[in-house]
Amino acid sequence: MDFWGAVRTLRRRWYIALPAAITAVAVAAGVFLSIPTRYQSSGVMVLTSPAAGGTFSEKLSPEDAVQVNPLLAFDGSLTTTAQILAQILADPKTRKESLGLDKDSTENFTAAGGGMSGPFLFVTADGSTPESAERLVTTVMEFATKELDKQQTELKAPASTFITSQVIVNPTTAEAQIGGKVRYAGAAFVLLMLLTTAATFGGDSVLNHLRRRREAREGTDGTAERESAPQAAPAPKPGAGAPQSASPQAAPPQATPPRAAPPTPTHTPPNGVPRRPPGPPVRRPQPTASEQTVKIAAPGPRDADGRPGPAWPTNDDRP
Repeated sequence: MDFWGAVRTLRRRWYIALPAAITAVAVAAGVFLSIPTRYQSSGVMVLTSPAAGGTFSEKLSPEDAVQVNPLLAFDGSLTTTAQILAQILADPKTRKESLGLDKDSTENFTAAGGGMSGPFLFVTADGSTPESAERLVTTVMEFATKELDKQQTELKAPASTFITSQVIVNPTTAEAQIGGKVRYAGAAFVLLMLLTTAATFGGDSVLNHLRRRREAREGTDGTAERESAPQAAPAPKPGAGAPQSASPQAAPPQATPPRAAPPTPTHTPPNGVPRRPPGPPVRRPQPTASEQTVKIAAPGPRDADGRPGPAWPTNDDRP
């Protein structure tokens, strides 16, 4: 079936396609409304090193001639420290005990280091309300600052060499995230529209089949009724000596004796083939070109009995 044939079928069975399409739209809208809207906010921190660098000289004793901050003792130290903080924040124990987030919490966040692009810490949080998402970003960045000081203190780094953090992007205004809702609703709508099309074509096929069966049954019943119905008696023709009835009421119908079957002809046609008895019409095949050609005998000289003679030349025709 081509495109326009499908359109004609949908138009003919509109009472099936229209309710199914309305149901598909309603279900898709229900899916969209049933999924809660999530709000997302983000913030960025940058790590900075002290102005004096990562070393501290103190000439109090030979053993403590030079003190070094371990977090600044390798290349790309600030970038590595940002990655360390991101790993600490991704720890499930930290999320549950320090930030109060478990697997059943409606709020969530992700923290990622800047990598090779610089000593940045990107924090993105989402929640069921805009306020909860923005508040979670602030909480995570404050915890990251405290955790940075804690790690350097535990490593016994000089206070003058501590790495500091600075918020360069405050929590942004939370925005509604409806992409997931749209995808789920769109998938439901497309699936239901396919089912609508299948139901329409299936209903059309079933209805056509029932219609053909009903027409065939009605045709069979009509033929049987015509064959079983008695034939009406012919009206009597007024004759010369037939008495005229004085009453305007018609005489009761008289039973008509059954007709006898027509006698079968016993004579033989001139061609010698017996005539076939009458019966139901037989559908003959399409006649050929030779059968459709009208053949006419050529005229010739008549003989003594007056019958036409041969049409070809004879010896009598010679001069």
